[in-house]
Amino acid sequence: MTKAERLETERRLFDVYSGILVNNPEFRPGPAVMPEYDLVCPEYGTLREKYGLDKLAGKGSAFQRAKRLLHHLAPRLTHSPYFDNHVPCDALSLLEYSYERPNQGINCLNKSKILAECCLAVGIYARRVTIMPYSPYDNDNHVVTEIYDPELGKWIMLDPTTDGWFVDENGSPLSVLEIRERFARRKFTTFIASADRKGDLRRLWDRHMDLNSYICKNLFWLCIERYNCFGSKNEWLNFVPGGYDLKRNRITMMEYRLSVLPDQGMSPEEVQKYQQMFQNSLERIQAAPEEPCYDISALTAPPQTGA
Repeated sequence: MTKAERLETERRLFDVYSGILVNNPEFRPGPAVMPEYDLVCPEYGTLREKYGLDKLAGKGSAFQRAKRLLHHLAPRLTHSPYFDNHVPCDALSLLEYSYERPNQGINCLNKSKILAECCLAVGIYARRVTIMPYSPYDNDNHVVTEIYDPELGKWIMLDPTTDGWFVDENGSPLSVLEIRERFARRKFTTFIASADRKGDLRRLWDRHMDLNSYICKNLFWLCIERYNCFGSKNEWLNFVPGGYDLKRNRITMMEYRLSVLPDQGMSPEEVQKYQQMFQNSLERIQAAPEEPCYDISALTAPPQTGA
């Protein structure tokens, strides 16, 4: 396939994904539960000292400082979609395992945790955001970081997997929810990498068409951590478009994973291992009550502090 053919394919995929978003613009109403942010804990001091975070972040706005942390960390963390999450989910443990260790890659879930905690450690409000696709037959989702910039009065998405963020036609950085809304309405929005020359945004739209399409695919429903602190309390707030059955989607996804396992080229032992794991997950989901969904205002509200 030529470069032009690949570009055309990505454009067509973007048409499909943005069409799904425009047909599902409103989120289901629910309780207005605000996430909490902890900027003070002993581990942050260790993190700042061990990795020189204050010097890396430098001075300037929250966005400027967070961008510097992003660009320092992203190339030093190898990506591995097969990482099994066996390392404790906190920046000190994850950096000890993966920082400048190319043979010990981690996934986007953990990269975003590192960036979020490094930002919190230097006084920047930050959180992980999981972005999810529409189709239960799509096993791929993504996790990014959002930081709050008081000067701009908004949240801004940073992606430590790709070392970049999204901007509008004026080069202004965007939040996850803004990206979703602009993609749905086909308003100019593009990914830019830290190392990109920012002068010609239209050229960057074409250059990063694959990432524009990929993120668009994964913006159907969203969730953020309720407690943004050192380590993870593993409590998430879901934001789901109206009429979308989240439990049914999860059940269908697990049933699909079970059905395709024999075709994944794994050994019989591996197939048996994952069959048991997916079957256990399926039974837990089937037995669990309907997951609560929350008011979308939590994604746009300024941060509230908490323990």
